[in-house]
Amino acid sequence: MIEAADLRTRGRWPPPDGPRVAIVGSRRPSPYGEAVAEQLAADLARSGVIVISGLALGIDAAAHRGALVTGGVTVAVMGTGVDVIYPAAHGKLAGEILAAGGALVSQFPDGTTPRRHNFPARNWTMAALSEVVVVVEAALGSGALITAEAALDLNKEVMAVPGSVFSPLSVGTHALIRDGAGLVQNARDVMAALGATQEVLDDPLSPPKSLGLTVSSERDGILAHLSDVLALSAAEIARKLQLPVAEVLGRLTALELDGAVRRHHDGYVRALRNGKQRA
Repeated sequence: MIEAADLRTRGRWPPPDGPRVAIVGSRRPSPYGEAVAEQLAADLARSGVIVISGLALGIDAAAHRGALVTGGVTVAVMGTGVDVIYPAAHGKLAGEILAAGGALVSQFPDGTTPRRHNFPARNWTMAALSEVVVVVEAALGSGALITAEAALDLNKEVMAVPGSVFSPLSVGTHALIRDGAGLVQNARDVMAALGATQEVLDDPLSPPKSLGLTVSSERDGILAHLSDVLALSAAEIARKLQLPVAEVLGRLTALELDGAVRRHHDGYVRALRNGKQRA
């Protein structure tokens, strides 16, 4: 098993004192999964938890972003050398992690490029560095389940977020819960597993009060980023607007109820009325 002293690092290492929680999951999550991961990470980081994830697309990136939104510290455990950002699109995110006092860490030598067999090993290291592993959306065979398995072998706590019974992304998480993993509804559940007493949000994982379904479609800036052809996911829109995914989802729901947007495949497009694009 890799020892912390054997890790190559960039940024602040070791991180500040505080409990460490890994948040992992699908690289192709649902909007629900991304919103949960981001809000959960934000609530935990606000309570002094170091959020650990793998810098991958999907749930990993949402967890890092959630921690950063609240000024928290997050650590990216990489399956490449710390000087090789993968995916390359996360170069900006990696920079934000470092600028916020977090770290990039790897068990692999500098210059190591992405290789399939590196990532299961990386998942074990992620579990070893954490006190609790939380899985948010994982289909059967997901790498997130390797992290959960590693945590169990290391006698670490494993928890999972429930999802829709109709979604294949819930199969892995529901199997974990069925087999004894702790069920996560909010940050308080994770804090309790840590044995911590820090307070978290009064209403963890609930949409912010600003998400009341009263947003006028005529003045919502989301529409400026949507076309009637190219669908954008809630996460993509959130990145463009630099807003939490949960807030964007709430506004999209309001716009959908107003008839201003519609769902298309895995994203959202502007709705057409009377054959004309909404202004």
